[in-house]
This record gives sequence, structure tokens and C-alpha cells, in this order.
Amino acid sequence: MELKGKPLSLGAKLLGAIIAVGALALKATVSPQLDIDAAIKVSAFVVLVFAPVDVSMVMSNIFGPLANRRGDT
Repeated sequence: MELKGKPLSLGAKLLGAIIAVGALALKATVSPQLDIDAAIKVSAFVVLVFAPVDVSMVMSNIFGPLANRRGDT
């Protein structure tokens, strides 16, 4: 089973958004003393864990075709 970076990165972004929205909903309804700053930090951490995957995909899209063109000439 091969793991692909793009779906994992998208899943991390979705999970981060779910954590942030869920914490906001909990603060508004059930637990007003919930520290929303900590919840946002946790959701940002989840997203940032996969930041190297995003950077790698961007770099391969920018420099990948350039490297292929240089090798073909």
C-alpha cells in the first residue's frame, strides 16, 4: 500500500478545519471556558505537520518540468 502526499495533506487540512470549527462550536454552546487559542494552535499544528508535503508538491510542479526540459535537449 503506497501512501500519496496529496490526499494526506488534504486530509490534514480538513482535520484542522474540523478541529477549529468544532472547538468554536463547543465554546459557543457547551463550554464557554474553553481556550479557543489552544484549539486553534492544535488545528494549525495538524496542518503544519504536512507542510513539507505541500512544499514538495509545489517545488516539483515548479522545477519538475524545467528539469525534464533540460534533460531532453
